[in-house]
Amino acid sequence: MIRIRLAKILENTFRTFLPAALVFLPMLVHAQAPNSAKLLDFRYGFQVPSGDMHDRFGGSNVIGVGIESISHKTRQFYGIEGGFFFGSTVKEDVLDPLRSYDGNIIGINGETGDVNLKERGFYLGLHVGKIFGTTDKKSSLTGIRTQIGFGLLQHKIRVQDNLKNIVPLNKEYLQGYDRLTNGPALHLGVGYQYQSPYNNFHFKIMGDMMAGRTQSRRDLDYATGTYLNQVRTDVLFGINIAYVVMISRTRTEENIYY
Repeated sequence: MIRIRLAKILENTFRTFLPAALVFLPMLVHAQAPNSAKLLDFRYGFQVPSGDMHDRFGGSNVIGVGIESISHKTRQFYGIEGGFFFGSTVKEDVLDPLRSYDGNIIGINGETGDVNLKERGFYLGLHVGKIFGTTDKKSSLTGIRTQIGFGLLQHKIRVQDNLKNIVPLNKEYLQGYDRLTNGPALHLGVGYQYQSPYNNFHFKIMGDMMAGRTQSRRDLDYATGTYLNQVRTDVLFGINIAYVVMISRTRTEENIYY
């Protein structure tokens, strides 16, 4: 019941906001606002799956990078971000048809194979948000940070044949096992951002939720012998910490009267 309600909420959100975001956010990225700064961040975090993604994967690590423009006056920002996530817990055994009665996979010359299943995926999107300042200094970027974004969420199962001795797992056949899945996603985040008053040191700690309406992009899934055509609700809850660098700053010239 919870998944059905979440799926309906996501569907309505995408229909309402995604077309507008795709039109206006690229325009904002090229804008040059007065009294603004460009920030570059490098992040690392951990996330746990929910929804349909919980049935396929366990927890995963994520590394990412983002660039954004922020106004010192309003503390509003917009930007683009990307993250690559990876994990070692895969709950769906796509290699079950290849296994013998004892669970092993027999390779060339009767040798037992050594195969690992891993999670791989990424998110790429645009976002807007605002920092609610917690200091008296009006131009400070220290405060509670909130943001919303839209983008593409993709994940797959990586089949790693360590001994390279299993013919059905040759490179040309791997697409039938990886269950490549992607679709539009909503990204919400809230956290704390700190700017040092003495130097260019910034950092932020964020908690976030990523929710996507995704679907398989493979014509045939070898494990089931069918096309996986159901629409999925993939959700990730995470926490990350980022080091932020100010790469440029723009200020308006003050008018001088005599």
